[in-house]
Amino acid sequence: MVLGVRPHGGYSVVWDGWVQNGVLTAAAAVVGLRAYLVQDKRLDWACIAAGLALYAIGNIVYFAYVQYQASPPAPSAADIPWLACYPFLYVGVFRLARQRGAKIDRLLRIDSIISALGLSALAMTWFTVTLHGTKGSLAAVLTTMAYPVGDLLLMLIVVGSLAVHGWRVDRVWAWLGAGLGLFAAADTIYAVRVATDSYQAGTLLDPIWAVAATLMAIAAWKSQSSIPRTRGNGWAVLLVPTLITVSALALLVMAGHGSGSLPVRVLAAATVLAGLVRAAFTFHTMVSLVRNGVEARTDELSGLRNRRAFLEAVERRIAAGHGQFSIMLIDLDRFKEVNDSLGHIAGDDLLREVGVRLKARMRQGDVLARLGGDEFAILLDNTSTEMAREIGERLRLDLQQAFVKDGMTIYSDASCGVALWPDAADTVGGLLQRADIAMYDAKRERTGTAIYTHADETDLSAPLRLVDELRTALTDNQLVLHFQPKVGLRTAKLEGVEALVRWQHPLKGLLAPDDFLPQAERYGLMRQLTTRVLTLALDQISEWHRAGFDTTVAVNISVSNLLDLELPDQVRTLLEVRKLNPACLMLEVTETTLMADPTRAAELLSRLQAIGVGVSIDDYGTGYSSLARLRELPVNELKLDRSFLLGISRDPRAGAIVRSTVELAHSLGLKLVAEGIETETDEAILRELSCDLGQGYHLARPLPADELLSWVLKRDSVEAPSPATATDPSSRSDQRP
Repeated sequence: MVLGVRPHGGYSVVWDGWVQNGVLTAAAAVVGLRAYLVQDKRLDWACIAAGLALYAIGNIVYFAYVQYQASPPAPSAADIPWLACYPFLYVGVFRLARQRGAKIDRLLRIDSIISALGLSALAMTWFTVTLHGTKGSLAAVLTTMAYPVGDLLLMLIVVGSLAVHGWRVDRVWAWLGAGLGLFAAADTIYAVRVATDSYQAGTLLDPIWAVAATLMAIAAWKSQSSIPRTRGNGWAVLLVPTLITVSALALLVMAGHGSGSLPVRVLAAATVLAGLVRAAFTFHTMVSLVRNGVEARTDELSGLRNRRAFLEAVERRIAAGHGQFSIMLIDLDRFKEVNDSLGHIAGDDLLREVGVRLKARMRQGDVLARLGGDEFAILLDNTSTEMAREIGERLRLDLQQAFVKDGMTIYSDASCGVALWPDAADTVGGLLQRADIAMYDAKRERTGTAIYTHADETDLSAPLRLVDELRTALTDNQLVLHFQPKVGLRTAKLEGVEALVRWQHPLKGLLAPDDFLPQAERYGLMRQLTTRVLTLALDQISEWHRAGFDTTVAVNISVSNLLDLELPDQVRTLLEVRKLNPACLMLEVTETTLMADPTRAAELLSRLQAIGVGVSIDDYGTGYSSLARLRELPVNELKLDRSFLLGISRDPRAGAIVRSTVELAHSLGLKLVAEGIETETDEAILRELSCDLGQGYHLARPLPADELLSWVLKRDSVEAPSPATATDPSSRSDQRP
């Protein structure tokens, strides 16, 4: 026997009375218990619990009083709590929709307007048809129609919320939407049957309200995930607003043949107009996407292809598989001297001119790119060993010609490394690795251009052996973390820690980051290494939480991590598995790393911040990023590079720079962290300048996890913090994991 279905029609005291009233009351109690026990979104669920409780009270009134009247009135006393439940449900559902936590795209806002207008037009059409057949007094008609109208308004909130989030449904909204949808379906079917005088108790319709309330109770105990920023593109996103717009257009066509009321015509016309606006914005968005795609593959400084575009070009060339080609890496010699002596502006001008000269020598089929810094890469199509060597020497001669800038003559030179496909390697990573080995061989031997041979690996066996050992270290728990405190300069309290990786080598002992991170970056291990560091850091956070110690941990990410679009999903998974609040993690990225690919970096950082993870710009002041770009970046914190603190107690200009940076950070709503605090005087000056946080040997050196807890207990037990003593240089906070 199905709940509410009996062999004969009619009201059942057991099923329609005790059982269904019990289910409705229990659903309200379950939602109310959730609101009482869980602080998150407490008011939202309390409102929904109140709405369900009022609905249950209406059912109980009907069961205990209305049904026993000889001629039950319409409306009855039960309709008062039934109708009173809607305001509470509106408030609760609206608050949940508002707090879903996504940045809403303009196109998706338009989708929500299209959905609301279109559904209203369709509903108004149905109401007009139904009202013509509804019998009884005006009060009875209005009461009967009030329920589907109220349900429609609730469903508009649900549909609007789904629309502005790209029609993405999480666990809460799947159950809640199903429950509200069943309510709407049951009330609509009931209104139709009442209008046609065909309603009979004891059918499948009766238990739907109890099932709907149960689904809403289940939704209350599901965890609501944060919805990442969604862009309004793709056929899946376009499907719903397109169908609604077409339906509205059909209503307008029908209205042109004499059917349809004035409100229906107005709503349908507004829906079609919104659909046209949506189409115009979609076209504009597609044009922008094409332009952004070009920008994402273009080096901002030189206008050449960037690393991403170059790797894609090599992959396509490998897939083509015919004819020999080679990869050439070009690294400028003594470029750092130009930057240091003439400044970064002169260095940038030199890099642009180098790009122009290299581009002038490219043949048809060749691909030129700037990988970053002073390193360029060329895909040389259809080249033999001797031809590649000849091209390399010709390019070097071009670069040796004097560069003239503002009346100043600059001389440069370059080292070239070449790896041929498929002799050296048959993959993109392998070719770049071999070309890199050849380039460093050319730089070390001062030969200008070097062609990779397999014998070169023997000459460079030490670093390659270290890379192989690092691969083993990543899986054998040889990596450990030390944590350097970030102290509030005005409160003298611990405000967070920075995780710094060390390698506990089985033979060489504890290795500093500089001993292995460059090789990890060069040989493509940085993604795996960052995953390991994140895992260790989050495991340590979990352990600290169980011990009652709550703090934020910062982890550094490199340029290769910023090119990894899977990083946000990976971070979200690591946090969810450990049931950690995303706010406990902050990711630090250097300013120079951001400048390597600003567009892609901004997109990835936006996705990370949507999760709830904090973002910090490390070594601020060294990357020459514009203030406009800084304003656009989704960051929470700036870390002033330690170089700005040198001589701050003696040089008023250094203090002025720090003061202006503090004001800039605070005006953007960001915290400022000063790195490299070495003396008590430095700390006092930074405190006077309203700097928020500090790191450095004067405050504390990087510590293992257990020593950090001891440091915190000791610091909290005294009135003023005692300076930590500096140790070996390997534990400085400017090392990258």
